[in-house]
Amino acid sequence: MVDNNRFPGMPLGWYTVATSDEVRPGQVLPVKYFGEELVLYRTESGEARLTDAYCPHMGAHLGSGKVQGENLRCAFHGFEFGGDGRCVRTAYGKAVPRKAKLGTWPIREHNGYIFAWYHPEGKQPDWEVPVLPGPAEGWTNFSTRAMEISSHPQETSENSVDIGHFVEVHGFGGAWTEGDLEVDGHLLKGAYGIKYPLGKKISFVAKFGVEVHGLGYSLVRVNVERFGIEINLLVLSSPVEHGKIILRTASSVKHVGPRPVAHLIRAAATWGLNREVSQDAPIWEAKRYVERPILAEGDGPIAEYRRYCKQFYVQQSAVMTARLPVVAA
Repeated sequence: MVDNNRFPGMPLGWYTVATSDEVRPGQVLPVKYFGEELVLYRTESGEARLTDAYCPHMGAHLGSGKVQGENLRCAFHGFEFGGDGRCVRTAYGKAVPRKAKLGTWPIREHNGYIFAWYHPEGKQPDWEVPVLPGPAEGWTNFSTRAMEISSHPQETSENSVDIGHFVEVHGFGGAWTEGDLEVDGHLLKGAYGIKYPLGKKISFVAKFGVEVHGLGYSLVRVNVERFGIEINLLVLSSPVEHGKIILRTASSVKHVGPRPVAHLIRAAATWGLNREVSQDAPIWEAKRYVERPILAEGDGPIAEYRRYCKQFYVQQSAVMTARLPVVAA
């Protein structure tokens, strides 16, 4: 059984709540993240929005509502809510109640993902996740896989610095760090190399540059110099509730040679990443969190990573009571 209290609460930060193609213009999508029922919808002009799920009028779940132009319309009494969450119209044609305001969440959308900002005290974002190159810059779109796991964003993100498990769990021919971790506020950067065996006598080396932008967004830049291959990998961990996450993994490849080559490389990278996650997931689900691990030489910079993580936890006694308006991207 997973211990839902094995981490000190839910870390603040940016988290993926959907891929862009999961919610079309005019569509309303009920979702659950951060232990709360939410509604993700896209206006007829194409703007994605995330709100609390329950209508402030009489408590109807807005997942059964519909998009009315640029507003979200409740199916119970026809109250409509705008982008800032305020009621802008009722079905009665009367004055709207001034206190009728729907909780809204700051979101960003790029690279085919919709990100939501979570802060237990309702504070606005103080950093952004990077916008990565796409087809216009000569890269493929991201190929994404999602799975539900009994774990925590800190646990999955820690994999990027846990050098010792690469050989033991994933069977690589060797793994090593390159330089020290760099921490600049919310951003942690590191580098390592891995030797991939292709047979008993053949192998190649891949270099990895890791960027951790909070515990919900890990970017891994892969360079296989021998073959001129560049890959961007994403590990996107989003808390559904305490002890449960949606983990999305994705890969994008820079075009090299004929166009189909990049898609073949992306398919291979996606397969490899999914294989590694399928090996990690049972361990994540069964393990316990050791707050003060007895580390050994060769583990990787786990202690430094743990210190970095502390900034993302806020005392849970000051849980927010009201959402602030969405800040435009």
